[in-house]
Amino acid sequence: MPVVLAPVNPYDWRPQAGGTLVVAVAAGCLVLAVAVGVARARPLVALVIALVMGPWASSEALATVQLWPMNHSAKIGPLNGFTPAVITLSYLAGARMERARPAVLLYGVIVVVGGVCAAVSTLGPAPSLEPNVWVSGLSGVVICSALPWAVGRSARHRRRGRVRERLMVEEQARLRERARIAQDVHDSLGHELALIALRAGAMEMAADLPARHRQAAAGLREAAGDATERLRRVIGMLRAEDEPVSLLPHARAGGIAGLVERARASGMTVSLDGDADGGDPLGAAYRVVQEGLTNAAKHAPGAPVAVRLDRREGQVMVTVRNDAGPGAEGARPGTGLVGLSERVRLAGGTFQARAEGGMFEITAGIPDEAPA
Repeated sequence: MPVVLAPVNPYDWRPQAGGTLVVAVAAGCLVLAVAVGVARARPLVALVIALVMGPWASSEALATVQLWPMNHSAKIGPLNGFTPAVITLSYLAGARMERARPAVLLYGVIVVVGGVCAAVSTLGPAPSLEPNVWVSGLSGVVICSALPWAVGRSARHRRRGRVRERLMVEEQARLRERARIAQDVHDSLGHELALIALRAGAMEMAADLPARHRQAAAGLREAAGDATERLRRVIGMLRAEDEPVSLLPHARAGGIAGLVERARASGMTVSLDGDADGGDPLGAAYRVVQEGLTNAAKHAPGAPVAVRLDRREGQVMVTVRNDAGPGAEGARPGTGLVGLSERVRLAGGTFQARAEGGMFEITAGIPDEAPA
């Protein structure tokens, strides 16, 4: 760029020509090459080099003003062959510097010292310099260096802000995925623990087992119940109140029919009516039946459970009904039912859980296909 713009001597008002111009261009290119070489590792050093070479007296400027009340004209924002380098290196210094204080101190020293020198040399009893020299130099520092540096600093803040925002979004995505995994663990592992407790309860009541075996079964049942409760509390602490629930569960092989068979094998009395082999693209129907069987095993052990699936008009109506345990009508829904309600709602369906007439019933209407 200095070669194209044919730079003048930045410390002289007169343009250069002939051999002097060639030397000035070669020296300027060499100095700028050094500045560019250190600009990334030492942006402040490159800025100082650019200021030493750049925005001082010149034959061209952005504007010419009349200094009042003195009869002098001054150039605002001098332009020479080093101006593009001053602007570029100043911008890069603002964008690359970790701390702003060194550059602020540098500009402050230039403006303060330059202002004092201007006042002494131009306004004193024996002026030694014309006012236009100081006005041109200081305006060049402010317009061609300080302003681009501030723009670069602003760009740096915006870039770092975007990086922080991206990192926050990634962290939130990781936390949401962990919460979804925790919810799936609660749904699947809690169900299996409830079945273990049910089987242990059956062994505890078996008359043909020795007393020590029945006592061990009782301890197993209590341990499974305690583990289920601790699991519920831990999942409740990990899952945020506004955290959405994943729609696709890690359903075991066999679907709803396999789930009912495993419950029967554990000692529960479960009847299944309807088409259990139909599609369940969202996995919500599986979770409704799983949660219903888990609640029945936990709150009404030994009570028969009726599971019904009706498929009509693009919906799957899932109903899980069993005898309610003591105090069920006044009990508040647990986190399992709350999460299940949210899962069905996100699937575009309806959910209801109620206890009346000595019976507890879960009813859900779920779309028969995944929404677009």
